[in-house]
Amino acid sequence: MAIPSLLTVGGNSVYAPLQDVKSSDGAVSARSAGVPASVDHTGQAVGVYYLPGLMNIGSGSDEVLSKFSEQVLDQRIASTSNFARWDSQHDMLASVQQMLGAETGTEATDTLSRFFADWAGLAASPDSQEAAEQLVASSNDVVTMLRGQRTMLEESSTAVAGTVYEALDTLNDKLQALVQVNEKIAQPENVQYRSDLVAERNEIIQAISEKLDIETRLNGLGQLQVATKSGFTLVEGTTAYTLQLSEPSATQQLIPGSMFDGTVTFEGTSSREMVFEVAHGGAVGTGEVGLRVSLDGRRSWLSNEDGTQMMFPVAEDGTVATVQGVSMTINANAGLLATGDSFVVVPKQHITGFTPSGRVNLTPQTFFDGSSNELRITGGSLAGLMEMRDDKLANYAEKLDTLASTLISQVNQIHAQGASTVSQDTMVATNAVRDASVPLVQKSAGLAFGEEVSSGKMTVFAVNTETGKSAPTTAYGILEFADVAPYVRDFDPTVHSLESVKDAVNASLGQFGTATIEDGVLNITAAENHILLFGEDSSGLFAALGMNGFFTGTSAQDISITERIQENCAAVNAGAVNSAGVLSAQSADTARSVAALQNASFKFSIPGEITTNQSVSEFYSALYTQAENDVATITYKSQMNEALLLDLSRYNDTMTDNNLDAGISEMTRSQHSYKAAAKLIISAEEMMQVISGMPN
Repeated sequence: MAIPSLLTVGGNSVYAPLQDVKSSDGAVSARSAGVPASVDHTGQAVGVYYLPGLMNIGSGSDEVLSKFSEQVLDQRIASTSNFARWDSQHDMLASVQQMLGAETGTEATDTLSRFFADWAGLAASPDSQEAAEQLVASSNDVVTMLRGQRTMLEESSTAVAGTVYEALDTLNDKLQALVQVNEKIAQPENVQYRSDLVAERNEIIQAISEKLDIETRLNGLGQLQVATKSGFTLVEGTTAYTLQLSEPSATQQLIPGSMFDGTVTFEGTSSREMVFEVAHGGAVGTGEVGLRVSLDGRRSWLSNEDGTQMMFPVAEDGTVATVQGVSMTINANAGLLATGDSFVVVPKQHITGFTPSGRVNLTPQTFFDGSSNELRITGGSLAGLMEMRDDKLANYAEKLDTLASTLISQVNQIHAQGASTVSQDTMVATNAVRDASVPLVQKSAGLAFGEEVSSGKMTVFAVNTETGKSAPTTAYGILEFADVAPYVRDFDPTVHSLESVKDAVNASLGQFGTATIEDGVLNITAAENHILLFGEDSSGLFAALGMNGFFTGTSAQDISITERIQENCAAVNAGAVNSAGVLSAQSADTARSVAALQNASFKFSIPGEITTNQSVSEFYSALYTQAENDVATITYKSQMNEALLLDLSRYNDTMTDNNLDAGISEMTRSQHSYKAAAKLIISAEEMMQVISGMPN
């Protein structure tokens, strides 16, 4: 810092007033302090009276203190909102973290490890009843853990919704109370009670700021106007606009000139708001309309693995492929959809504000980059609770579902190609399709694990129970698609539908088996005195359909063990059949392959996050670590804002309370600052003397 700058700082510090004390504080009066004040022609003190080392005391300082008091109040409002935002999440998230880690952080991963270890135990003793029972027991532990944690997250979300409902009820009461105070302030006969009304108003504002982030201003009548920081008016004079927790909804946003005059409906729930935008316009019902989907308010659009934009066609009946558990339907024959038309689906309970012009969505929204939507609520307990429900709890639940889905898919892909000593004469799929006539790779087909299916060969044997030999169907039991349109030999999900698979099974098994489809579910039944054995399936279709699998379900919500295995643990497919359809009693190839999955890496993809390649246990450990870090972050932010709030409260108390000790304490602190400034000038002067005495 230059020497002139040092002198300027010191000089300004000396001539600055050390402490303002209002005479209304009752601490020290201006006259008793013996300090003169500048006065105008009315005798009122004006301006700032500078005298080095003395206090500037006079009624002119009241305005300065009043402005400072307003600033402190504004900061208290902001700090109250910030503190409430983080504090509202702390206890529940800490409880969720303990549940995910069972307090040790390793118990859950130990459960997964035991599951794979017991598959290795079965591989070592494939004919051991005890090994099979142990495997089923550890498998049930995995199912119980995943379903229990998923249920816990669901119950926590429900509890949050209940708390939000109560908070909104309290908020609306406070808004009405503020309206009543505004009415009284505007009445001339209440001028003598103005200070009491202002104090009451400040208490109400403090309570409102605990619920959400607000900004305030006074109108010409001295009434307080309140709005959210995003600009939604809460109180305007003597009118209050209430907030409510609304049910899931869908709205249209049509571009000028659009000829669409229909409606949309949807099924399912999700924590994410979805924008379905028309990328290819046309008439609904012709199959030419295509949509793109955004989960973050049009900031980005869902894309394929190769980076191309994902397209969701609208079927002839108006249905759209399921996105994040939500399926939308546009009513057919309702005019032309134009490119750019969009439908905003909010498939969850959400906070809305009601105005004479309509309903406004104020639900807090966090984008994929972690930033908040500034057009929504961003502070207070309402923001904290909704963020916890929609971002944290929902994200944990989504990752649990992804973990369970991966476990189901990978285990079943191996198990579906295996066999056990317990015979089956009927194979029924546990996963249905929405449209059996659509190629299975298309989203409109509605196959839960459709993305796992690829081109390949499928093997099914019909074995005679009397001779133990496979029936003379196709060569090596391979299903033949050559006689099924479009007449290619191997299964291809881009051209073959579930109807195609049914026809191929019937053509291949002939008189030894029959395939049917009921309500989108494939059913294969062997002829009398025959049983079915599944062999190699390089397409992964049978696993995707849930046929001959170990697990059933598609997520952590519904994961379970196949009923036939629950009833008889010997039905676990430990072995495999050879190309002749013969099962070796000592075969343990299937069990050995499943056990090897423990250290295998799988691709885990969560919208808005980087795709990772991890083992099942590593993915779960990352989830627990995330929950642990979330709690640590919220604890820090809560404590930091609480400290700031307490400090602001102390300033407020010092200015408003008649406390002589507090006033003297502040004066003493200022005196110390004055002495430090004086020393700064002396040091600067000494430096100048030294410099001036230096030779040129």
